[in-house]
Formats: sequence, structure tokens, C-alpha cells
Amino acid sequence: MEVLIDCYFDKLFAEMERSCLASRYKRRELVRYFSDVINSCAEAENLETEDVCERIVLAALRYHNITLSENGSVCLLGKFHNVLYVAAKLCYDWNLKNNEIVSRLLNDIFYCEKTFERILVGAIFGTRVTHFLSGWKCDFEDREENIRALTYFLDHAAMGRLEYRCNSSGGFKRRLIDIPMESYGQVLPLRVAIQHGSPDILLIMLRYGASTESDKLAPSPIEILLSKLNEYNVGIDDNDVCIYPQHLLLCLKLLLRTITTVCVRTPEHIAGQSGVFSLSLRDRYPKLAESNLVPPERSGEYPAELMHLCRCKIRQTLFENWALPHGIRTLQIPESLRDYLDLFYD
Repeated sequence: MEVLIDCYFDKLFAEMERSCLASRYKRRELVRYFSDVINSCAEAENLETEDVCERIVLAALRYHNITLSENGSVCLLGKFHNVLYVAAKLCYDWNLKNNEIVSRLLNDIFYCEKTFERILVGAIFGTRVTHFLSGWKCDFEDREENIRALTYFLDHAAMGRLEYRCNSSGGFKRRLIDIPMESYGQVLPLRVAIQHGSPDILLIMLRYGASTESDKLAPSPIEILLSKLNEYNVGIDDNDVCIYPQHLLLCLKLLLRTITTVCVRTPEHIAGQSGVFSLSLRDRYPKLAESNLVPPERSGEYPAELMHLCRCKIRQTLFENWALPHGIRTLQIPESLRDYLDLFYD
């Protein structure tokens, strides 16, 4: 069966034009075609559909790797690379559970692209604008399916303990959820989600342990969000009440569940002269502090609650052991505390 599928796969792709899989509808046609093959072969050979799906995905990986090696380990792109996204859609559609195969697929995507933005972008922005932003139309039907697909691959990446070395991050290894997005100035996905103001995808990223720390390329997510909220105070008199967008307030609420104390870096031109590298929330954004958007237990005015500090520590330990978020459900604690650890409420 494996040899027949490989030969059939090679013959099918040899007849295709190089650019044939650049169009989303062509990739979808091929996915539907292979889905019919999976059903037919499973019925004819009395096999499990997942077994047939595994063999087709392996054939796609084999095809990509052969063309890669024949070209000096440089991807030929076109159909030779886009076949990986046909394989990715098949993995998701048939809920392929073989972690070794899905991990190989993710590794091959990163080897050629150095990013996972094609998996992330549809979940953050939806399917309508992704073509204009990155020149790529998502293979999944809508934003909801993109989000489900993202969690599927995040689960496999955690199960396989996958880490990738990123040149833009000083050569440090990062997990899938923290791989910079090439088309967005090497910004981490969590920061893109905050800039877009999408609390639903932000919650998913935080649950999977996305980094909330600052780095040399960009301020921390909380700093980005506070800066966006502070823009609504421009031109507002002291006696006026500022109305903040609800989606940004929800993003702030979610972020505050993952950090112990809000720390705002001093602007570089001031830090260089004064030697003060961080400011309190009240000093940096006095109007935000007066609005009580950030509780005093998070702004540094009062110590954080012990329960919250425990949540942050437990989540960090689970993250280090590749157990976020599903490892929370294995803890011998009440269900309400599991939801608290999983960031579903304050």
C-alpha cells in the first residue's frame, strides 16, 4: 500500500504545474480528492481511515523532502512546498493523532519558512484580510475553523516538545506559539493579537503559555495594550469620562491574569539620561491609573494576592513541563480552581 501511494503521488504531482497549488481552491480540490482516496482505500483494503491518511501525509512529506534534497537542501517552493499545506489540512480534517508525523510536518514547514504565520494568521485576523496582509489565503473555512486548527497543531507541538531556533530572537529556541511572524516585522503572535484587539485568540495563546515578557525588538504585551488604551485619553479633560473599547478592556483583563505586577519601561531617551528603566503605572499613565483599569494589586500599589501568585507559579511550572493547558485538568484540585488556573476567570 505504501509503495502504491508513493508511486501514485509522484505521478499525480509530476503532471501538475509548478504554481498549481498557489490557489486556495486548487489546494482544497486536492484535499477533497485525497479525502475520497482515503475513504475508498479504507473500504477496499479494510483499513482504518486514519491509517490511510497517515500514508498519504507521509507520501507528501516524502515528496517534499526528495525535491528538497535534490536541490541542495533549498526548497523549490511552488507545488513542492505547498504540498505541506495540503498535508496539514488532511491532518486536521481527519484528526490525525500520530504525533511523530504531525511533528515532522511542522518541522518541515519551519525549515523552509522560519515561521508558522500561515497557521496563525487566519486564527488572528480571519479569512477575509489574510490575502492582503501576507499574500496567502487560508486553507480553513472560517476564523473559527482556523482557531480549531491552530489549537490542533499547538497540542501536537506541545506533545512533541517542539522548539525552534529563531535568528531574530538571538538564536534562542522558541515554541510554536512564540515563533515570530515574518510578514509582521518579526513580531511575536501574541503582540499581533493584541494590536488587532482579539480577546478570543489572545485567551487561547495565553492558555498555551505565550510569552508576555518584553524583548529588544518590542515592548511587552501589557505595555502595548496600555499604550493603545492611553490613546483614548488624548484630548480628554479631567472632568470628562473616557470610554474605552470593550474588546481592549477584555484583552487587558486577560493579560492581568498572567502577570504579577504591571511594569512599564521608561522611554529610552529618558532612561539614558536618568538611569531609571521602569516606572509605576501611575507615573507613566496617570489617567489610566485614575480610571482603575488596573487593580492596585496588579499596579504595584499593593502586593498581589497570594492566590494569584500561586496561579502564576503553577502555570510556569506546568509550562516548563509542557503541560499547558491540558495538564491543568489532571491536577487533583476542585474544578473551579482548574478553571482559575486555566485563565477562565479572575
